Amino acid sequence: MRFILLITFISFISVVTAQPPKGTLRGIVTTADGQPAAFVNVMLKGSKIGVTTDEDGSFTLRNLPEGAQTLLVSSVGFEPVEQAVTVSSDPEAKVSLSLKSTAKQLGEVVVTGQKRRTSSATRTNQELIDIPMAIQVVGQEVIQKQNAFDMATIVRNVAGVNLSGTYGGQNTYQYFNARGFDLNNWQNYRRNGFMIWNMGTHFNDNIESVEFLKGPTAILYGDVAPGGVMNLVTKKPLNYNYRRVEMKVGQYGLFRPTVDVSGPINRQRTLLYRLNATYERSNSFRDYVKHNAVMFAPSILWKISPRLDWNVEYTYKKTTASDDPGLVSPDGTFDGLSRIPYNRYLSEPGVNYGFSDQGVYSTLTYQINSQWRVRNLAGYSYTVRNPASISTSGIPDPDGRVDRFEYNYRQWFDIRTVSLELLGEVNTGSVKHHLLAGVEYNDSFSRYSTGAGYNKVDSTFNIFNPQYGRIRVADDTSPFEKFRFYYIRHGLYVQDQLSFLNDKVQLLLGVRFNRTEQGNRYDNEAERPETDKPSIATPVSPRFGLVFKPVSWLSAFASYSKSYEVNAPDVAAENANQFTAPAPTIGEQVEIGMKGNLLQQRLGVTLTAFQINKNNVFGYVYLDPINPSNQDFKYNLYSGGRHRSRGVELDVNGKVTPELNLIASASYIDAVVVSDPAYKTGNWLGAQPRNSYSLWADYRFDRVVKGLTLGYGVFHRGQFYGTTENVTLTRSYTTMDASVGYRFKGFNFLLTVSNLANRKYYLQSFSPTAWEPQWTRRAVLSVAYKF
Repeated sequence: MRFILLITFISFISVVTAQPPKGTLRGIVTTADGQPAAFVNVMLKGSKIGVTTDEDGSFTLRNLPEGAQTLLVSSVGFEPVEQAVTVSSDPEAKVSLSLKSTAKQLGEVVVTGQKRRTSSATRTNQELIDIPMAIQVVGQEVIQKQNAFDMATIVRNVAGVNLSGTYGGQNTYQYFNARGFDLNNWQNYRRNGFMIWNMGTHFNDNIESVEFLKGPTAILYGDVAPGGVMNLVTKKPLNYNYRRVEMKVGQYGLFRPTVDVSGPINRQRTLLYRLNATYERSNSFRDYVKHNAVMFAPSILWKISPRLDWNVEYTYKKTTASDDPGLVSPDGTFDGLSRIPYNRYLSEPGVNYGFSDQGVYSTLTYQINSQWRVRNLAGYSYTVRNPASISTSGIPDPDGRVDRFEYNYRQWFDIRTVSLELLGEVNTGSVKHHLLAGVEYNDSFSRYSTGAGYNKVDSTFNIFNPQYGRIRVADDTSPFEKFRFYYIRHGLYVQDQLSFLNDKVQLLLGVRFNRTEQGNRYDNEAERPETDKPSIATPVSPRFGLVFKPVSWLSAFASYSKSYEVNAPDVAAENANQFTAPAPTIGEQVEIGMKGNLLQQRLGVTLTAFQINKNNVFGYVYLDPINPSNQDFKYNLYSGGRHRSRGVELDVNGKVTPELNLIASASYIDAVVVSDPAYKTGNWLGAQPRNSYSLWADYRFDRVVKGLTLGYGVFHRGQFYGTTENVTLTRSYTTMDASVGYRFKGFNFLLTVSNLANRKYYLQSFSPTAWEPQWTRRAVLSVAYKF
């Protein structure tokens, strides 16, 4: 019945809004050297009618008055171009225009605010202002100005997204949450839309931007946690010669050279390449902690024909980082941390987290015509890690002695992904449809060595007077388990965004049909325990959204979206026989908000309010949550929990003036337990502060001391509980960063000082009695040369 009413409403709107035919103008904009001019502005002079060009330089203007008109084509920092055209309804008018700037000059222009597009994450080619969900993009300009080379630095610019902790130190791998809920390590992280495992450092110099899609995104990605998706967009081959080399050096022995080169391989510019490479070596403010990493990422773009492009990327990463379990409080309280040095090391020198990852990714795009395209994604990746660690358990005795446990094993993962999607536009009367349809297959297998598990290795280690070298963590040589853990996902999705009244009213309708299976595959199925059964779910994920644009630079939106997470049995749990086929966890979000492009569309602003209900929460809890070793780290599974997050977020990103850049965020989020077999009602969800804010601004001097840039930032995180047990409250903190840069010809010098006031602050994620000290003051000098 609801479906019939919805169709009737759409039909009614189509009839009511029917107007006499007006003209349509299609065209393409190129640069002075004949290359497509992407993301430039095309306006009808003397009106507010305008669009930006697509990646191939094409554009379509609809509902134009018939007759002689003048087009105005412009891009930030370049002289506009005017051209007379004649608009007619039959046949449609077509026009070609050329900018006075070259492809290289245009490539250096930064698109800001809500005019950005995120086709790899949203799978559409619409501007952010037209999408009824909160999306924030941190681009190259912010990344370079903040001298960022890890994800922790990047996420602090985004409202509602937090670094919640690490596996064993900041250069192992990092955990994040969004809107109160932890991001799932095997589904909520993406590279160009491809699933990636969160088992190592993500940010490298082949990353162009980082996109955050907030809230449930099941219609696009299947089973994901409801907080949001983090998508890393890689740098693509350019159709002009580009060379950039950079050296970062800094306190604690930082040494980080990088290379970024790109350009055409042949004279016709139909074969393009790009190569990014990085080496990183550094010590730490923490005793005995160091790491080294290498990254190599070549890519090739073959323009097979004017309509067919094929991009292939390869990525190789390897990291070796010292295990760092952080600090344990002598008395279990946050205040007790002041009794031991900030740099005190509780593991053993030489215990390392090893990680390597390599993958090849293919994107084949066929532009059927100016309105329709087909895209095929295919990828394979293989990851190996050896997460050796020594951790403490519980509260030390009065003399400072604490038990230490070894956790050492090997693990490999692989991922296969293939998808096919169709994207296009069609008109039914005066109603415009932005259509998306696709099918997707994804599987991932992993296998552990039998050495996985906590083994007590020391009970005499003293946190006040540590003695190292008494124990040695040997390389894991245990055989692999007799089974492989697997995820298999199938998805069919379709979405239609209908535009009425010259795009002033837009209605989004979408649905995804899923089949997800996960479990263990045994080498010998006869050895499968009775309690170890695969979990299969076939949920339907709907999405609805409404956008109202009273003017081209402002929109209001409301949306409803849904997520699900498949849960698998765990044969190691004490009560495994009670959860042989756990039901999926379901998330539902209602969101309203406003988006605007202010200050001549240079500054983007997003203000949202949301509520997410997460039902049938499934998890585990140690028999002794404070000191798990007292019960040999035994744990129970539970289900049926209900958690809720509601809040308000503000994101600002862009330019206040051509010289002043600004990125700011603020959020208030109340994320709590509504009911749960394992936690008290009203408990805060772990690692989620009630309030946080950030502000970064940098100013470029174009007259006095031309080439000088000054930057300053402040980043605040409110108090929070590290775990949902809510044992100890971690204090709020505020840090400040500052920078000074100078650009001269092709050289760019940038000095940044992070944590300017040298504030001591902590995170907490695994244990309610242990904390992770965060970076002290650190100066980093970057010298880059572009030619």
